[in-house]
Amino acid sequence: TKTKETLGWQLLGQHNIYFYHQLMREIRQSILNDSFMQLYAQKRTFLHEEDQDNPASDPKHRTKKVIPVSLGNYEVLSAPQGFASIRQISSGEIMHSHTSPIEEARQLYVEQSDLAQRLRLNDQTQPLVIWDVGLGAAANAMAAIHCFEELATQGSVRPLHIISFENDLDSLRLALIHIGKFHYLRHAAPAGILNAGCWNSKQHPGLSWKLILGNFAETMSSVTAPPDLIFFDMFSSKTSADEWTLTAFRQLREACLEHPAELFTYSCSTAIRSALLAAGFFVAKGRNAGEKLETTIALTPAAATFSGACRHDLLGQDWLEKWKRSGAKYPSKLAAASHPVVEKLILGHAQFQLKSAI
Repeated sequence: TKTKETLGWQLLGQHNIYFYHQLMREIRQSILNDSFMQLYAQKRTFLHEEDQDNPASDPKHRTKKVIPVSLGNYEVLSAPQGFASIRQISSGEIMHSHTSPIEEARQLYVEQSDLAQRLRLNDQTQPLVIWDVGLGAAANAMAAIHCFEELATQGSVRPLHIISFENDLDSLRLALIHIGKFHYLRHAAPAGILNAGCWNSKQHPGLSWKLILGNFAETMSSVTAPPDLIFFDMFSSKTSADEWTLTAFRQLREACLEHPAELFTYSCSTAIRSALLAAGFFVAKGRNAGEKLETTIALTPAAATFSGACRHDLLGQDWLEKWKRSGAKYPSKLAAASHPVVEKLILGHAQFQLKSAI
């Protein structure tokens, strides 16, 4: 081509025809597999880079698209460790500040809940229901979807229904704008959630995802299917105080009915553990996450059977003694007049008798 030999142009023409034929084949197959968004994200990045580096383009007319780093109350931050996170501007809170969003989602929610094992259960007629409380940038939901899809390629699994609760979708919209930094979103599901509020996998008919938009306390009652797993990943009690109160956890406990449900959250606050206990949950220590040496697991009484109690490290008498000495032992936003009632509920909780017996 540099020497203006016509063979070069002929070879380039053949290459381009082959390239576009191959691209059309990949697009067609991705549509059939319901994976077009992953292919789109991959090819878009690749083709955009090629266009920018093309010396034939006229630099005078080349315009560089400016990608916004913020949207609404959120902005994208790049961590020194090499991953990106979303920060809420008004509070300064960062989603997943010490570990990449998808890695923390896998460790804290997917692995700790034994999601893979639950999906492999022999009774594959009953769907597994996950309540994803605090959708954010969708890391927890996508980690669950990735887990299901990986298992489904190996054999039959239970149906999985994910229900996400969120009142502000700007964090997810922003992450999708920066999809090159949030690779786990290269999937058809997030676009379906934003565009239609729901997504059903064509490749795996048992896999579905639904969005409930609005305040969690007001919208949870609209869901008829009680959860098997609850991924409770709201902003902290300093930012979202109403979602961490005794009242909120009582509502959640009632929504679980008599169903065996397990809740996983990143917090290990004494006040939050007190609220969960007073609401009727059994409470256990969860694995560490980032700088937190512990997180929290809560179980409904139906889930806190002997085997369930043994599987998790329930809080025992040592925690109870520390709680008695704590200066922040009562749930947040609780009137002082209710302190004796909560204290009686915690001291008489069946968990501590159960823990002593074990």
